[in-house]
Amino acid sequence: MQRLSDLTSELSGMSFVRKSDPDDAYPGQSYIRGVIARAASYIAMREGNFTNPADIAKKRWGKTHPHLVNVIKSGVAGGGTGSGEWGAELASSNTRYTGDFIEFLYAMTIFDRLPLREVPANIHIKGQDGASTGFWVGESKGIPVTNVSFSDIELKPLKAATIAVCSKEMIADSSLAAELWVRDSIAQAISQRVDTTFFSAGAGVANVSPAGILNDLSALSPSGTDQAALHNDLLALYAPFLAAKNVTGLVQIMTPSMAKAVGLMRDALNNALYPGLGADGGKLLGDTVYTGDNVTPGNWILLKPSDIWKIGDTGIEISMSDSATIEQDSAPQGAGDTPTAASATLMSLWQTEQVGFKVVRRINYGKRRSTAVAYLADAEYGGVVS
Repeated sequence: MQRLSDLTSELSGMSFVRKSDPDDAYPGQSYIRGVIARAASYIAMREGNFTNPADIAKKRWGKTHPHLVNVIKSGVAGGGTGSGEWGAELASSNTRYTGDFIEFLYAMTIFDRLPLREVPANIHIKGQDGASTGFWVGESKGIPVTNVSFSDIELKPLKAATIAVCSKEMIADSSLAAELWVRDSIAQAISQRVDTTFFSAGAGVANVSPAGILNDLSALSPSGTDQAALHNDLLALYAPFLAAKNVTGLVQIMTPSMAKAVGLMRDALNNALYPGLGADGGKLLGDTVYTGDNVTPGNWILLKPSDIWKIGDTGIEISMSDSATIEQDSAPQGAGDTPTAASATLMSLWQTEQVGFKVVRRINYGKRRSTAVAYLADAEYGGVVS
């Protein structure tokens, strides 16, 4: 009979190999770790200590995520300081794990959660702007012609971009909290710009930015704050869609605070009037409600997603530098096509021991119909129905 000590000795020589990495602790973790490994490698090289991104990944996550290390290793070319090499200026992230990060980014914007109609970029598209009408026709009689207006649009890829800055200490920190900070800084900066523009009334700038979907629309005014007013106001929002015979598939957009206030409305017996609605959205009088922090407070928007075109998304591009001088302003004056001096709010990343992540996303959108959107401004619901 084999003794227990012998069996233990045999087992001690065995090793178990993990077939795959464990699930990410948060959405986009593997992608962000690839970004951090590249950034840390780039910083080390700038300081005269060449360290491959794969070496950093192996040291930090080799025991727990060996597959991630192999992916980073296989996808990283040798760095250097020569012209054209990634180490000379920017460190791009590996694209193997972009899917999870993109899903996380998209979940942060109402624009990406809405089922907008996707169309090819740089192609002229004609769309029907009104409802067509058919007729009954007698034998040998002429067939009446319907009078329908059409829209014509060409969507070119435009850039939504930002620079998120963090300290070198944050890149050097291998904790989960540091990773989350880098991820959220990158994602929040770009998602805020997309939603803020999309739900605005601002005009577009040729070859720079699209107009907000509320541009050229007249806002309706609320009739009150109680349940009766809310119902009347929703009917007013529906009116242009009813007139255009275009009422199917409508959704509502509002801020989380407005959705919460409406969800808390009570009747005389203290029963919830709209129990399916909360800060994260839900249902209101049969319509799906989307909420977002970048919607203008007090705006209540009704729109038809299938009547808003967007071009196919090419994802995002992330690059980094620790030696650039950036114009720390939400409206920078510096330009390269027609050389323009930057403003006085200049900051050296090298001098301040910081790292800048540049995030670029190419998107565009446009309304298929003039009646694709209606909205009400300055709403404040929450009165108790007696």
